[in-house]
Amino acid sequence: MTITILEVAGPQCVAEDFDGEIVVLNTESGVYFSMRASGATLWRDLAAGHTVETMLAGASGPEAAQAIEAFVDAVVKEGLMRPAVTPLVPATPPSSDSMNIGRDGPPILEAFHDMKSLLLLDPVHEVDSEAGWPKLPNA
Repeated sequence: MTITILEVAGPQCVAEDFDGEIVVLNTESGVYFSMRASGATLWRDLAAGHTVETMLAGASGPEAAQAIEAFVDAVVKEGLMRPAVTPLVPATPPSSDSMNIGRDGPPILEAFHDMKSLLLLDPVHEVDSEAGWPKLPNA
């Protein structure tokens, strides 16, 4: 039996909880993501070190289990989470909400590409290697 523990894919991925909504930025792709309700709960539990298998075992039915698998596949594909290098030992059991995923709808990962060009713009690193910042390269 394979045990899958994920971690936030730092340092290129940063996440913040804003009153229950998880906002995650992939600094390499310039895409940011939003997770609410069951998606936010699932993210928190996975980031705390709970296994994917624990989340699947707590699903409210086969459709909920498929939705959890799709969510996990999406966060890994988007570079937001990856298999844990040093797995965490969860300090608390999974939240009761995660054990009811499917009752409030499937976990949803919303992607936003509207700020991509601004998020990828990094003038501090676009400098002349000899003159330094704030002189821009002559190219």
